[in-house]
Amino acid sequence: KFTLSLNGSYSRSTLSRYSIVNNGVLATEKNPAIGLFALDFGGLSFRLKGWTFALTAVLSEIYDRPQTYAQSTFQGTPYSAILFDQSGFLRTINVAVARSIGRRFQVGLGFNFAHGELRRKVEDKDFENGITISHQINQSYSGFYLNGGLLARVTDRLDLALVFRTSYDRKSKSRSELSYQAPIAGTDIHIEAASDDLYHQPFAAGLGVRYELSPRFRILGDLTYFRWTGYRVEYFGENEKRDFGPAFKAAVGGEYNAPVRLFKKEAAIPLRLGIVYDQQPMRNPGSAYASFSVGTGVHWRTVGFDIGGQIGRESGSGHSLKILRIASSLGIRL
Repeated sequence: KFTLSLNGSYSRSTLSRYSIVNNGVLATEKNPAIGLFALDFGGLSFRLKGWTFALTAVLSEIYDRPQTYAQSTFQGTPYSAILFDQSGFLRTINVAVARSIGRRFQVGLGFNFAHGELRRKVEDKDFENGITISHQINQSYSGFYLNGGLLARVTDRLDLALVFRTSYDRKSKSRSELSYQAPIAGTDIHIEAASDDLYHQPFAAGLGVRYELSPRFRILGDLTYFRWTGYRVEYFGENEKRDFGPAFKAAVGGEYNAPVRLFKKEAAIPLRLGIVYDQQPMRNPGSAYASFSVGTGVHWRTVGFDIGGQIGRESGSGHSLKILRIASSLGIRL
């Protein structure tokens, strides 16, 4: 049996502090917001004699931040300006294999290859004296880790799953270029630096449950633990500390499949509701997101389409940050 899946999404979020923004150099009156469209998942799988093989590509992280520009003026004439701009991503390629053990168990193991990049630019201009100070950072990421799990069919209605992700070192080839340009004085200075950096990512483990109340209605839940106390950063020769603690993410939801007939074929329309609690790793201030999600779609025997939305708000930091996400998925089963 062969399956193909493609996912796309739109996400919008507000942020409070990042890089030089709202950290003492460049301040904003309200939380900056950014909206992004992405094709964030593609995968295929093949099942043969109790074995399942899969290949997926996931947009794991997006490092884009709202571009921020501030200008100082005197009597309507600008005399200085500062610009912050950042973009980047992390993509993960997963190669996985799973095997049925008897009638009630399945085990799986995945090999994950992460790669990506980040580009950051800060530019400070003095129009009166014709001076431009610019700092650019370019990073190229790579890493490898394992993930896996065990799925148990406890009863004909109850499934339990245990999953894990190993800790790993996300390595970075980093380059920095600082320039000072003052054409009036004939000055053009460039200072370059390179570094092999490291971001040690935490171990994670989770527990999932699915219970079928009836052939058409099921409830689902999961709990994930992130060992953020093990997070470590080495950046241009410095060990940067983070006051992080362990974090948990919990979700619970329900799904009802309504039988219908569309285009002269039997189909089902899933109706989904869910809530999510996502604790953030920083100790002070403590922070967490609470989210609500809804979804629906239409499933035929070989083709399925799903669409869903999530809206959430952060509490604890005092900034009341917000998130919005709309995602759609197309699946083909042969």
